Amino acid sequence: MSIPASFSALSDEDYDNSVAHFLMIEQRQKQKNSVGCILSLLSIDPCIPENENDLKKWLLDALLTLSPEVKARAEQDFFNIRAKIFWLVLNVDTPSGKAWVGVRLVLDNKRAFPLSYEKMKSWKIDPFFVEAFNKELMLPRSGANPLLDKKKVLLFGCGSVGSEIAHKLGASGIGHIDIVDPDIFTTSNLYRHTLDGKMTNWPKAQAVSIQLQAKFPWLKTNAYLNYLLNYRNADFLSSYDLIIVAIGSPTHERIFHDYLVKSRVKVPIIYSWLEGYGIGGHSVIDIPNKKGCLRCAYVESNTGIRGLSSNLNFLEPNQNIVKNYAGCGEMFIPYGAISSAQTALIAADLAIGYLEGKLVESSKVSWKGDSSDSTQQDLKLTPRYIAFSSSLKKQPLVHPLCDICHPEEMVVYRSPSGKSFFLPSTIHQELCTYRQEEKSDLESAGLLIGCYKQNGDILVDRFTRPKTTDQRTRSTFKLDAQAHQLEIEKAYTNSDQLLGYIGTWHTHPQNIPVPSSIDFKDWRSHERDNPTRLLFFIVVGLTKTSVYTIENNDVIELTK
Repeated sequence: MSIPASFSALSDEDYDNSVAHFLMIEQRQKQKNSVGCILSLLSIDPCIPENENDLKKWLLDALLTLSPEVKARAEQDFFNIRAKIFWLVLNVDTPSGKAWVGVRLVLDNKRAFPLSYEKMKSWKIDPFFVEAFNKELMLPRSGANPLLDKKKVLLFGCGSVGSEIAHKLGASGIGHIDIVDPDIFTTSNLYRHTLDGKMTNWPKAQAVSIQLQAKFPWLKTNAYLNYLLNYRNADFLSSYDLIIVAIGSPTHERIFHDYLVKSRVKVPIIYSWLEGYGIGGHSVIDIPNKKGCLRCAYVESNTGIRGLSSNLNFLEPNQNIVKNYAGCGEMFIPYGAISSAQTALIAADLAIGYLEGKLVESSKVSWKGDSSDSTQQDLKLTPRYIAFSSSLKKQPLVHPLCDICHPEEMVVYRSPSGKSFFLPSTIHQELCTYRQEEKSDLESAGLLIGCYKQNGDILVDRFTRPKTTDQRTRSTFKLDAQAHQLEIEKAYTNSDQLLGYIGTWHTHPQNIPVPSSIDFKDWRSHERDNPTRLLFFIVVGLTKTSVYTIENNDVIELTK
């Protein structure tokens, strides 16, 4: 099978070094005694003749549709040049975009371009296929987004996960990607890395940068051979639209995050990592001024203390995960190329979603793999792995016990047994907006959603608001149970089961609310339906908000 010849040409006016490198212009054989020109026509006969004489007449008729400005420019810079070969590329606007036609004229002797049929008789003419190579056409045609061309991304780490992320970002149409990684590419990573053997002993950042530029001609990229913590520079970091960290070092990531918080760097950060034995991988995006940060992924769920192991992980901490095949220099975490590619995909999806303006909240994503290999190694799985059923689903990143994301003031109530009930001031203020201050105000009610700390304290995270389907009067209410329960279930799922139902709230048209017999009956009914949890009941009066619970079968008001 013979491969037909291809010819490439770049405009002198719009010469692009990146495109020239991609098309290997310098390595191509130069066409001697030839000249080319692109001409825009006002109209064109779409039926291109196959007969050579008819094709010449078609071309001359097409040139008659040149606008006066284009014709004057062509006569000055093209038609008067003497050459043996003329490459003429014609285009015309159509309802579906530009249409392109190519015509080549060949003669044994140098002559000016033949502008009449008599002069063109001696020339050989044949059409050729034209592929317009420009950003505006190629990016959307190839599945990239032209709107991302102005975006600038900084990627830390280009190992098996990071190199895959780099390629997915380049393929999305992002115009500028800088890569930071101090490591050298070795053959030990060959089967799970995007680089091939020719790049062995190259700095990873530089090799991946070259690889990207060879595939994506309009992508600008720089390589830096440094470490994450060397870039604690607010001005430098703030020059990017997005930063991605894929270094697989939780300690360095937390130190870096602490710097970002203290320096108030307002650039979104994505952190991505995978776990061994194909058990899964995780990515989070921390968007400034939104609830949810990297520390939310490190809060110990029961105590609220910042931990050293991510609460997203599927393998329990403090286990021997690494393997060793050839001494301490060859210790590694076992995972395959599918695992690294899957982890890169969820990170790239977060990145592109944010840069396209579709993702506006701090989020987390995990993919869950098969546990058979880890079980064979006697590794322990976390409760999250066992209960997790939301693979590839974006969930809110915010953790209800994160001290960075929940620094707000609390209204604290305490029970006789010492349990503390934490009600954020913002939630308390919103509950007070439902006060029945006017005689026409109806009673409002809903459910409380929160979490229990290991010491028994309770934190209210949110509450359900009155629905149009609730039945309400001045002194009674009946919830649409299904509508309110849906909010409970959504919070439970999106918070990895941290949040759940912790009680109810309703209003009373009294300055100091006094629970009614109906309230007592309702509260005891809720307690019977939830025998394993301590419930709390808020009553919002005109001047006082009271909180009640049931201890030892007695309804008790908490002390503020």
